[in-house]
Amino acid sequence: MPASLALCASLALAAAACAPAERHVIAKPYLSEPPSAETIFGEATFGGNASVEAAGNIQAPPLPHSGPLSLDECLDIARRVSPTIDSAQQGELGAMWDLWSSVTEFLPTGSTTYGMTQHDNVSSALTTGRRQYSWQIGFSQPLFTGGRNFANYYLSRLGVAASAIKTAQAREELLLAVKQAYYSILATEKALAVARTSVVNLQSHLAVAQNFYDVGMSPRNEVLQAEVELARAQLEETTQARNLVVNRARLNILLRRPHDAALEIQDTLRYPRFPLTLERCLELGLANNPEIRLGRNQVEAGAKAVDMARSALYPQLMLSWTSSSVGNTPRAHGGWSQDSSQWSIAAVASFNFWEWGRTKAAVETSKVALNQAMDALTGLEDSTTLEITSNYQTLMSAGRNIDTSSKAVVAAAEDLRMVTERYQEQVTTATEVLDAQTRYSTAQYEHFSALYNYNLAWAGLERTLGQRVEPQEGAGPR
Repeated sequence: MPASLALCASLALAAAACAPAERHVIAKPYLSEPPSAETIFGEATFGGNASVEAAGNIQAPPLPHSGPLSLDECLDIARRVSPTIDSAQQGELGAMWDLWSSVTEFLPTGSTTYGMTQHDNVSSALTTGRRQYSWQIGFSQPLFTGGRNFANYYLSRLGVAASAIKTAQAREELLLAVKQAYYSILATEKALAVARTSVVNLQSHLAVAQNFYDVGMSPRNEVLQAEVELARAQLEETTQARNLVVNRARLNILLRRPHDAALEIQDTLRYPRFPLTLERCLELGLANNPEIRLGRNQVEAGAKAVDMARSALYPQLMLSWTSSSVGNTPRAHGGWSQDSSQWSIAAVASFNFWEWGRTKAAVETSKVALNQAMDALTGLEDSTTLEITSNYQTLMSAGRNIDTSSKAVVAAAEDLRMVTERYQEQVTTATEVLDAQTRYSTAQYEHFSALYNYNLAWAGLERTLGQRVEPQEGAGPR
């Protein structure tokens, strides 16, 4: 019979181990300020009446309307459906439970034990062939732990703050990724339009060159040159079309939609004036950048870890109360034997006065971790300074390039018109026409690239600063 029970228990455990993983509903911690969830998972994640099936909605978020999506709408959808942000918010909830766990270290702990002993072949006549039951109840209250409980509590509070920073960090990373995908789609759409225009122009030029050759007014090599340039333009058109498909798939995935879903977005490649100076950007970045805030948090946590390690250098004081009873009945009272029931209260002090330097080693190790956290924070401040400077200079450079390239586009278009008319009058060569077409396409690419770089550098600055920067009225910097 025992073997059968053991086999059944083993099968049950094996079945539980093989059960499919499923999302769990997490209860709220017993604290006054539990974290709030604002994701597509909703209350299904943090407990409540909603079903865990709400997580399935992540695959098909509703669009706000049937028209083109704005950047703000894409950002809002991504925030609500991102599993990365939800995971960070789950981390906040776990940190709150860790904080509650550290609070319980200050509170009394209750325990009970119950046992049955079968006495057989014992010389004592009072217990021969008899069963003896014992029941014990105890409460213990820590009075002094050398500061370990306080250090653990502050570490848990820092953990809650760190989890909130990580959520902000995940959110900023997501917003930057959405902006990059959004701007990439716009830039690729414009590049594809330029490539298609080039194809149309070169097809027209090839037809003119072919007509001139057919009537003996131009050599064969002009037709061949036009065919080569047309083939190059068609290759560029194919490449840009492929890039557009990939960029749309990237944004669809960030919005938790099918990768090939139809997607239309509004053109937001603009040139507003950036309102902040480099010095102000550095000031904001060093104060609000999520990585730097997390680094400062880790330095504080390292200092508290040193205090926790030092707590072992002090004695531990505990107050305990116990009540025990022994008897030959399951209630551990009464019967043929003499009952034994008693209670006691004790204050116990303990101190490990010799551990071969184990505590010192723990303290020194925690100091090393603190020094490393301080070094990491310094490195983060340096890298953030460089990143802000790089993005800011890219923004300013791209702004100047927008002005220059816009004038170049107008000039190149007029140049192409004039050269084309001269070629039709046979006062210039086909090479001049092809060169003018190349200059026109290049000027357009450079203009749209400057717009893309300007908006992308703006988004990068917002990510590094850890906050949104509203544009200033008027045109960009000159």
